[in-house]
Amino acid sequence: MQEVSQAVQTGRLGRYELLGELGRGAMGIVYRARDPIIDRVVALKTIDSGRSGEAAASFTERFFQEARSAGRLNHPNIVTIYDAGEAGGQAYIAMEFLEGNGLREMLDEHAPLAVARAVEIASQVARGLAYAHEHGVVHRDVKPANIIVLGNRRPKITDFGIARLGEADVLAGSRAGSPKYMSPEQIRGDGALDGRSDIFSLGAVLYEMLTGRQPFGGAEVVDIMRTVLQDTPQPPSAHNPRVPAELDALVLRMLAKRPDARHPSARWLYRELRQLEEKLEKEPTGAALRAETPARKVSLDDPTLVMGAEYPAPAEVPKSRPIKRFDDRLATVAAAVLVAVAVIALAPWRGSPPPPAPQTSAPIIAVAPPMVEEPPAPQSPPPVAAPEKPPEPTPRSKTQARAAKKPPEPAPVAAPEPAPPPVEVVVAPPPKPAPPPPPQTGKIVLAVSPWGEVYVDGRLRGTTPPLAEVELPPGRHRVEIRNSAQLPFHTFVELQAGQTQPIRHSFSN
Repeated sequence: MQEVSQAVQTGRLGRYELLGELGRGAMGIVYRARDPIIDRVVALKTIDSGRSGEAAASFTERFFQEARSAGRLNHPNIVTIYDAGEAGGQAYIAMEFLEGNGLREMLDEHAPLAVARAVEIASQVARGLAYAHEHGVVHRDVKPANIIVLGNRRPKITDFGIARLGEADVLAGSRAGSPKYMSPEQIRGDGALDGRSDIFSLGAVLYEMLTGRQPFGGAEVVDIMRTVLQDTPQPPSAHNPRVPAELDALVLRMLAKRPDARHPSARWLYRELRQLEEKLEKEPTGAALRAETPARKVSLDDPTLVMGAEYPAPAEVPKSRPIKRFDDRLATVAAAVLVAVAVIALAPWRGSPPPPAPQTSAPIIAVAPPMVEEPPAPQSPPPVAAPEKPPEPTPRSKTQARAAKKPPEPAPVAAPEPAPPPVEVVVAPPPKPAPPPPPQTGKIVLAVSPWGEVYVDGRLRGTTPPLAEVELPPGRHRVEIRNSAQLPFHTFVELQAGQTQPIRHSFSN
């Protein structure tokens, strides 16, 4: 690092003025510098030129090749590279200076992050990786230290162009690289790595954001690599009950050992994360509800223990009535029978059919029998008690005597009440269904080839295909369709309630 030391002493590296040191790693130093030509503050990354001979030349060539690859990327979630060069035997890359917090520092201070925030960060990182993969660039070193979260909450991926250079050093056991976030195929040293290796690394980052712990660990580098190759981590919900089952499955798929078992592309992963992000914005997850709802105390008197959880518990459970003795119940039944016999026997003297017996419960008849005051009966011989039967109550004996002392002619029997006239039931015709309310929204129908991200009034509504239509309130709306490989298309639509307007666009190759 002799040349770097001389640059620090002079305060310049090439045309750049060194303003201070931002960070130091095994492969070089990152400076805060100023480009005096356009008066712009940049991050100036240098690499160690302490190598000599053929290895140094190959190292520098690979450095510039990666710098050229990353320099082609222009995406809001990827750091922008402005320049690359060599001065005084020292290679450097000038890139966008980011003012924000590193994800590594955020996790060290606030882990785990809120579920919705972790999904939001992972979604935007996946979006940036998808753009890089579609332009032939694989990052190979996705980790919290290489993700910067800006003040507007937007994450940016850094260190394009250096990660691939550190791969051989990692496998040799040096400090460069991050085995805890490397994919199994990267640890094995497979020659051709594709974007699914970055998906694995992002899965390890998302796991740490959700749980506050890394999915793979070990005391030594060899132990860490063994766990990455052999062990399957527990679902994130095992460490954070607020993580929903849908997110558990997504993270474990990202961390699959075989590349073909993961998401087929970062673009695919971005769409799944974006759908989950929209779902979390609308309603809390079941795990969050369980964590925030206090547990209800359960007692043996709780009616839900019998009804089941799907039935609502009554507002108040009525108290049970005291159980009457058997003798009291027998007396009540006897009194009810007595009342019925007396009403039938007194029908001739009353001159009219007895009124129907009131529909009352047994306790009411027992408390107030209607035969307490009855008219004097005509003289009659004393009743003859039935042999070998228990004596009956006195009121019942008098009633039987009066029934026996009837005139010789047959007693008139009360004619049965005439049947009530039939009631004609007129069924009213069912009411006509109310006409449906007039539509309150309009609709745009999309036909985009081959695909595009649809923004309405600056808000992302989805990707078409599969998105085919978007409902919007009446009024004027700005519709923009973006394709990472082409210039964006935008137009304005004026919608009325119930109106449908088609939008067709084809991105030329």
